[in-house]
Amino acid sequence: MDPLAWWHGHRKTYPRLSRMAIGYLTIPAMFINVECIFSRGQLLLSHVRSRLSAQSTRALLHVGLWSQLGLVKDTDILSVSSLPDVNDEDVVLDDRWDSIILE
Repeated sequence: MDPLAWWHGHRKTYPRLSRMAIGYLTIPAMFINVECIFSRGQLLLSHVRSRLSAQSTRALLHVGLWSQLGLVKDTDILSVSSLPDVNDEDVVLDDRWDSIILE
């Protein structure tokens, strides 16, 4: 199954999520300046928390970009940020850990 075709076919059911998925799945190999990514990562890791996992860093960078593009609402981020912390230091996530499911 072609993921792009699936998301295109379900764009009316999941309008925001399909735009995010199509955008994510069609990123060219050198979409953004590598120095910019390292700069953002360095700012994130040195000022917020130097022990962030690669998964957490990747997720934070994605949420930041999606927020700038208007795919994620600031109110959604604020409501999630008020949830209690999860102790997941020893949790190994599967390959699709960054999949988003809307209920």
